[in-house]
Amino acid sequence: MIVHAVTAQATIVLAQVEVKPDDSKAPGINALKDLVNGLAAYAVIAAVASVLLGGIAWALGERMGLDRTSAIGKSGVLAGFGLAFLVGATAAVVNFFLATGASASSGAVDQPRGLDRPAIVETINPGEPTQTLRHSPSDRFS
Repeated sequence: MIVHAVTAQATIVLAQVEVKPDDSKAPGINALKDLVNGLAAYAVIAAVASVLLGGIAWALGERMGLDRTSAIGKSGVLAGFGLAFLVGATAAVVNFFLATGASASSGAVDQPRGLDRPAIVETINPGEPTQTLRHSPSDRFS
């Protein structure tokens, strides 16, 4: 007696869609780039102001014994550094995820992988002795 494996497969193809950002296809792209770069410049100036004002508040709060003012100054310094990091890292992070997404594929091919045949096929013939496979725990790691 031979054991057969049967797999059912249904494939629905709606449309093949490709997304490739292209600057030449977008009207007004240069104005939008200038706007984003201008916003980034404002953000950098705000980050510098936050670090400076936070540093002043931190120093005066520590000097005068005003714990709340000192804590607010520390928060301002950290917020300014965080903002500067976000402005500097934004383009690199977005480009990383854009490249990662562009390299991803749907995995759709003519025949889905893993469905062409079963992983294990066992043939049983009556009258023949069955063999038992035994594995020791050390076989797993070799």
